[in-house]
Amino acid sequence: MKLCIREKKILYDYGCPDHHNTVTRLKWLTALAVDPEAKHRLLKLARKMETEIEESWYRHFYLQLRAEMDEYYRAKRRLRVVKENTEYEEDLYDEAV
Repeated sequence: MKLCIREKKILYDYGCPDHHNTVTRLKWLTALAVDPEAKHRLLKLARKMETEIEESWYRHFYLQLRAEMDEYYRAKRRLRVVKENTEYEEDLYDEAV
């Protein structure tokens, strides 16, 4: 099953180790969503989770997703710190002059 980064972020925020509870949460989020695009995206993800992932191996899928997204957010945080602490614009200007 392929998930885009947006779907992974939603599952990271609202998913849990139990397959049934995750699908139920996604359906509740769909009902609460106001934006039609968000509603469509959430319902599509809920249906995908319900039909394409079996309950027997969902827990392993969920733990793998959590590990992958934890690493994604750590890398994103590291990149932000590097950008904040690097004065590359001034260095480029000095070299050009």
